Amino acid sequence: PDTATATPSGTEPAGETAAPSRPPIQVVATSNIVADWAEVIGGDRVEVFSLVPPGGDPHSFVPGAQDVAKVADADIVFSIGLGLEVDWLEDLVRNARTDDSGIFALGDGVDPLEFSEGDDHDDGAEHMDDHEDDHDGHGHGPLDPHFWFDPNRVKIAAIAIAAQLSAIDRESASFYFQNAADYAMQLDELHSWTQEQVGLVEPQRRLLVTSHDTFAYFADVYGFEVIGALIPSLAPDAEPSAEHIAGLVEVIREHNVPAVFSETTVSEKVPEALARETGAELIQLYADSLGEKDSVAGTYLGMVRTNVERIVDGLR
Repeated sequence: PDTATATPSGTEPAGETAAPSRPPIQVVATSNIVADWAEVIGGDRVEVFSLVPPGGDPHSFVPGAQDVAKVADADIVFSIGLGLEVDWLEDLVRNARTDDSGIFALGDGVDPLEFSEGDDHDDGAEHMDDHEDDHDGHGHGPLDPHFWFDPNRVKIAAIAIAAQLSAIDRESASFYFQNAADYAMQLDELHSWTQEQVGLVEPQRRLLVTSHDTFAYFADVYGFEVIGALIPSLAPDAEPSAEHIAGLVEVIREHNVPAVFSETTVSEKVPEALARETGAELIQLYADSLGEKDSVAGTYLGMVRTNVERIVDGLR
């Protein structure tokens, strides 16, 4: 990745100009974020269908008949894994395919983080205790699936996508791996840019209050601390208790947190109430879904840049 010559994603790398000799690989992605990666790596040699549309939530997605047909016809299905789609993907695959071959979980190879039990923050964290089993109750395991908030781990996922596409279409292997190398350079640039932007925020102000447990990778890589989540669970439809909200209000006031962050896939009702109660600014981020296709946040790179700009502006 450090020495590759950048070419536009999806174009022919040097030394491989022949048109594809086979029909496009039919790719299904469980997340529109993964679909974006697959389109970048596969270029014109893949046709990608995202099960979850822009603005949809992969935690609570309900597949329809079209989704069953797409999975049945797919050459490969890329998922995040790590329990993110556990409530629906297994049943979908069972209804669409004779076995789970061709289903590839990208998260298995990225050295995922373990979920925090919520007891790392002494100030007000005790209000999380009565929800500490919510991850398992919603079907998620002990590992955090939101690895896409670390561009370094996304590079690993991109190489894995290239390897899986190459296994299906060996003639185009160099094309896929060149695109992955080019994308890795863009991810390195994104990482460096994010570090520069984060440097504008004083370390003591790098405190995040978010809608649910989504930004642990971002916090780990860029030196933030997640001091609270509005919904103490991965389930976006979970209702926080009054005790939980009261504890979160106390934490925000004690640390003088200037902004709380909601997400495009989660109801604004509770975040708005929290912002009114504390006087903090309410800022919306993209977490589990890209923006609309033609929007600034319609690609993974654009989504991350949008989030970073909003976080930095809110906390400076």
